[in-house]
Amino acid sequence: MNKLRIVAKNEFYRYFTSPLAYVYLISFLLLNGSFAIYFGHFIEAGQASLLPMFSFQPWLYLLFIPGIAMRLWAEEFRTKTVLQIVTMPVSLGSLVWGKFLAAWAFCGVALALTFPFWITVNLLGSPDNLVILGSYIGSFMLAGAMLSISQTMSALTKNQVIALVMSVFANLIFFLSGLEYVLEIFRSFLPPAAIDTIASFSFLSHFESISYGLLELRDIVFFGSLIVLFNFTAILIVSFKTAGTAVWFKSARRSFYILVFVSLLLGFAGLNMTANAWLRSYQLDFTAEKFFTLTSSTREILQNLPNRVTAKLYFSPVIAKRSPQTRILFDKVRLLLEQYSRLSGGRLTLRILNPEPLSNVEDEAIAAGLQPFPLIDSNVNAYFGLTLIDETDRRQVIRLFPPERQNFLEQDLTEAVYLLNYRKKNLGILTSLPMFEDVIENVATPQWEIVSQLEKFYNLRRLDNQNNDLDGLDALLIAHPQKLSAETVEKIKKYNAGGGKVLAFFDIAPEAVRIFAPSTDVLKASDFSTLPAFWGIRYLDRGVVADFENSTLIDASLDYQHNPEFTQDLIQFYLPRGSFNQTLPATRRLQKMLLTSGSIFVPEKDAPVDILPLITIGGNSQLFSSEVIYKNVHPSYMLRNFKADGKLKIFAAYVRGRSPQAPFEMIAVGDSDLLYDNFWMRHSSVLGADYAVPILDNANFVFNALDFLLGDNTLIPLRGKSVIDRPFVKIEAMRRQALQNFKIKEVEIFSDIEKAKKGLEEITAKRRFEGRENFSADELSLIAKIRRKLDEQRQRLLEIRAGLNDDIDKIVVRIKIFNIYGIPLLIILGLLLAKARKGVCFRPQLPEFDRRIAVIFGGSLLLLGIGIAASVQSQNTYSQPQEKILFKDFAEHINDIDTITFRSRGQTLALRRQNGLWQIDGHPHILANQKRVSRLLAALLGGKLLEQRTAKLENYGSFGLTPISAEGSRMTEMALSSGDKKLYTLEIGNYDIDLGRGLRGAYVKFPGTYEVWLSNLDFVSLDLDWHNWSFSRLWDLHFGRFAEINGSTSVNFLSDMARLLLNTPFEQVIAEEPQNPKTLQTLRITAEGSSELEIAFLQAGGKILARYRFIKTGTETDLQNFAAYAKPVYYQIPNDRWKEIADVIAAYGTAK
Repeated sequence: MNKLRIVAKNEFYRYFTSPLAYVYLISFLLLNGSFAIYFGHFIEAGQASLLPMFSFQPWLYLLFIPGIAMRLWAEEFRTKTVLQIVTMPVSLGSLVWGKFLAAWAFCGVALALTFPFWITVNLLGSPDNLVILGSYIGSFMLAGAMLSISQTMSALTKNQVIALVMSVFANLIFFLSGLEYVLEIFRSFLPPAAIDTIASFSFLSHFESISYGLLELRDIVFFGSLIVLFNFTAILIVSFKTAGTAVWFKSARRSFYILVFVSLLLGFAGLNMTANAWLRSYQLDFTAEKFFTLTSSTREILQNLPNRVTAKLYFSPVIAKRSPQTRILFDKVRLLLEQYSRLSGGRLTLRILNPEPLSNVEDEAIAAGLQPFPLIDSNVNAYFGLTLIDETDRRQVIRLFPPERQNFLEQDLTEAVYLLNYRKKNLGILTSLPMFEDVIENVATPQWEIVSQLEKFYNLRRLDNQNNDLDGLDALLIAHPQKLSAETVEKIKKYNAGGGKVLAFFDIAPEAVRIFAPSTDVLKASDFSTLPAFWGIRYLDRGVVADFENSTLIDASLDYQHNPEFTQDLIQFYLPRGSFNQTLPATRRLQKMLLTSGSIFVPEKDAPVDILPLITIGGNSQLFSSEVIYKNVHPSYMLRNFKADGKLKIFAAYVRGRSPQAPFEMIAVGDSDLLYDNFWMRHSSVLGADYAVPILDNANFVFNALDFLLGDNTLIPLRGKSVIDRPFVKIEAMRRQALQNFKIKEVEIFSDIEKAKKGLEEITAKRRFEGRENFSADELSLIAKIRRKLDEQRQRLLEIRAGLNDDIDKIVVRIKIFNIYGIPLLIILGLLLAKARKGVCFRPQLPEFDRRIAVIFGGSLLLLGIGIAASVQSQNTYSQPQEKILFKDFAEHINDIDTITFRSRGQTLALRRQNGLWQIDGHPHILANQKRVSRLLAALLGGKLLEQRTAKLENYGSFGLTPISAEGSRMTEMALSSGDKKLYTLEIGNYDIDLGRGLRGAYVKFPGTYEVWLSNLDFVSLDLDWHNWSFSRLWDLHFGRFAEINGSTSVNFLSDMARLLLNTPFEQVIAEEPQNPKTLQTLRITAEGSSELEIAFLQAGGKILARYRFIKTGTETDLQNFAAYAKPVYYQIPNDRWKEIADVIAAYGTAK
């Protein structure tokens, strides 16, 4: 043993003196991390489990382990050092086992260095660490088995590459032996026992069960015996090739070694067949919920069978040929029934029958009521079901084992055995919900699945105010009653006080009826009359409980095209495992339930009752007003306004009366929607037969609650048996919090967007009210401003959405770095530090370049450059946009521009800048709208050519770019100049092109070119009427909305005046003082924005003149500039428009 230890120790150290070992180690860690994260979807799965890693490890071992073992003996034989080591005072067995143990330890080091994944799942969630530990043990045993095979292959040859290939092939045989499509080859000529034996030699079947948390004694026997078999085989091979150097095998005859190997192989097969037959019941269940261990219910029922039971399992072999998955399910059912037979002490006998077409067995299956499974191409029926018959000829039938119910095999089988000797109890159901098959508003509604399930265990009696006889009932289920009569209420009290058990489901709004049934009734809270007071509890039916931490993610989109919206629904949430009372059998095994629009209970003060909470809702919850349900408030509203109150809330409770006169027992539940099918199960239909597949524990809670009240705990441990959901709770909490923060910001942005849209609507409505066809200059200016604001808000929303999960994305990046690259980088760093500490100086010797090397090197670089250029060009061609800057040097010359000229067919407009202000050319006293000009220049500054559309002259008309000289041309030429020098010119066609989400663009081309481009230029309007580019009317929106005129705040008066003043143009500007002007009227105007002014209307020489006197101009620069321009001049307006103004002033009596 000491020599074995020395050999193993020396061989182990040799691994770390070879750079190849580090290459293998680093490669394994990189591949292991990459496969788990990118192919196993470790992060996307969101579960604190290492299954994504362990599921790929066997396939990684298929390359990694043969690479480690290929040199164990092949190198010794190639270099002939084997002759030296076999003559050392060490037995050949010690050499073989020493090499194996050293390589196995190296594999263990590689496996142990995957520990970052174990740390990660513990940081992000609450994993089942015992399952993970068991998975590591299973992976280590698998590595040992594969290593023993690979060492044997290495001993067969002196070529390492051949040894590698042979090792991969030999291990692959053990991989494939458990796959159904391989077993199918043997099924045609081997009996089932032989097939089971072949399948039991599969690495995958053994390792898979271990990775899920089940370690059977037969797994240990299999891996251990395989290691022994192939290590002894390696001893045989080396002994044969070294002329019998082994202590036990001193022979040079080939037949001797073959006979020994065959003997070992037969012993291996026999040992594992024995283990499969006798050791299956010896197992270690690592799972915290003991998922692979039969429940106490099953054991108790089987060990107390009053009569002998015959279980006939019908299975048509033809199904296995068509569906390997069904064959696997059959094996599970068979193995489970064999275990049942052992537990029953022989009182349950299993018979397996294979119905063939037109056989007596098929007739028996049909008579038993099994569901036929037609195979259309063969024109025959197949069967896969079970009948249970006891000595009194009582029967239970499972018509078909659908694959969807394979996780409920124990529950289905045990319930079937239990029901053989079960006397159904009587259960009354009083409800206003459409739980029974019925016709509502001329539409047939199916029976709820919960009722169908209850019918298996209870004789149901449907109750109402007319049929309210409770005599003979073992229990009463009340679900969301309405308008209970006084007589019915009193009967319920009497029944409950007399020992009858009540399970009551309250609700503030049974949404299941509204969502899933054709009912148009108004949502109402449950009406239990005086029963809650009798029970000493109060149901808070004016509030609805919202749970942030366990809320569901729903699709709340109202506009999929422009604003798809997925949000958390706080009032539809899951009840996690921590919500259930862990001290009571009725709730201990429940994992998760779903409810919606429920509320909670509080005890009545000084009520003589004991209340035991069964289900509670955590402190990260809040009560909203029930109006959010009745008014169908959007879920995002509740998410934005959620504030946890930190209080524990009772959702379901067991209530017991203390009074000797009323020693009642009942359970109250705060929601009735949880009873509806869609809240706990999904339907699976097989050839017209419907099967319920539970996905949540709602129904289990109902059955457990009834059994708890009736004092029958037989089946309670059986229900709720499932794998615990173990999410990445920290990531989920971050995601929910990020979504809540986003919704808060989103509502602000959408509020701003709605205000902006409302502004656009008001401008359009104003133009229609005033009977105008075109927008005024100030209106166009405001439209452009609103559009920019809309674009800014949408861009802001886009940025917030893009950054919604930034924190989570950062964590994901850290997870990837930590688990994939962390340990490999530390290994590399450690090697570098070790080299540095030994004083090794890295001075790489450069190769001597001669002409030939230079030519080869240069040619290679040239090919590499061409390849990179081609790749980049290909990417640019297919994936990059065609965007170009409109004017590349526009920013450099924007301050030099002093003239902007527009020309269209029949119209010309020129704007000139003087003393820093833009004026209308030809109208020296008319001030241009400075902001509109500035926005034009800003648009050109940020202008981009998005996409080329055409270069053909005949297509110009489609884009509004027909030359100006042509009749009907819509084109506008624009030139921007500095003095007499034209800096930029552009031809503009159609300019109101929808770019999506409210953005506008224009078709443009450059003079002298043919290409037409779609640009992002938003011109709003290119109407060249100079009035629309200037302050050329009595009033402008930039001055603000009217707040008061001549002391009047009448809405009608202000509206009529606004309509007139906004549409009264200036006909002429008079700079000289008029002769003998007569004042007709003065308007004293106070406008929003803190501007105050007077407009005096004068009459001189038959003309009506208007003169401005600004008292306050506020901070608006346009208004200040206009005030300076308007101060020394008079503006002539149309006489008829003045008459309208005067008539309005007189009509409202506001003359001054």
